[in-house]
Amino acid sequence: MLVLIVVSAVAGLAVITLRARHDALIAALIFNVLLFIAYRVFTKSELEMSNLVFLGLAFYMLRVIHLLLEGYKGNLTNVRWTELITWLWFLPTLQVGPIHRFSPFQRDMARRRWDPDLFAQGLRRVLFGYAKLVILGTYLVDNKLMYWLEALPNDGWAYHYFSLVRYGASLYFKFAGFSDIAIGFALLLGFRVMENFNFPFLARDISDFWRRWHISLSSWCREYVYMPVISVTRSPLVAAMSSMLVLGTWHELSWRYLLWGAWHGFGIACCHFWQKSPLRAAILSSPLAGGWVVAGWLLTMHFVLASFALTSVETLTETARYLKVLAGISP
Repeated sequence: MLVLIVVSAVAGLAVITLRARHDALIAALIFNVLLFIAYRVFTKSELEMSNLVFLGLAFYMLRVIHLLLEGYKGNLTNVRWTELITWLWFLPTLQVGPIHRFSPFQRDMARRRWDPDLFAQGLRRVLFGYAKLVILGTYLVDNKLMYWLEALPNDGWAYHYFSLVRYGASLYFKFAGFSDIAIGFALLLGFRVMENFNFPFLARDISDFWRRWHISLSSWCREYVYMPVISVTRSPLVAAMSSMLVLGTWHELSWRYLLWGAWHGFGIACCHFWQKSPLRAAILSSPLAGGWVVAGWLLTMHFVLASFALTSVETLTETARYLKVLAGISP
């Protein structure tokens, strides 16, 4: 709460009190970026205290950076302290997102009224969220599927492959469940928060996957990292790598998440070049189009599964062992 108070004060000072002066916005932006880096270093160090929790810092920090950048671009009008504080301290999305933007929240705050249909919709979303979280994520995936996995030889290919499937399914159902609960809770209060997931495991390529997975984060990264980098470098590879390295660092300051970001960044860049390839256009206009859709889906899912080998274990040595077994290099 102390950190959030300081962040709110710095953001309000730059955007409201100093009337969005560019020097104040840049200073506030640097302060928040350095504070987030310090937070990541602190959580990785031995100085971390078990009774000290930075609730939601990774999520509200991105919202603050969004606010400062929009102020720098001149897209903010008539920001009031009450709106800023309500937005930054908004309980439904404080801990796990989605990372909602200021302008839509500002409009909802001005227009909201009692709406029984909206309230009923919010109750349904909360119910669906708890079903994903408790029934699908916890009971079926974490308990039942894990019980089935424990019966397999733990040095075999099937165990390693389905362990990654279980990890990905658990991550999706729990995070999508939390997002549904947050969106539903916001609807109960009269606010519309952006969707965060859109059936990501139906994606046909890795770019499509990131348009469906953690949408509020991927859209933030696309707008504030990918687009500025590509406008300067004119290189989709550099822009994709920069975006995903930022995204990886946002998750955790470690080699495994940096490699995870590089893996997805390289995949997105390759997908960008492939989408402009004459060969792809020829395949999609041929009788092979239906088969290619299925092949693209399978390739995308296994590309994502391979990245889970980096994030589901604690060390790169364990990742290497996972990948060797899956590739059939070692038993």
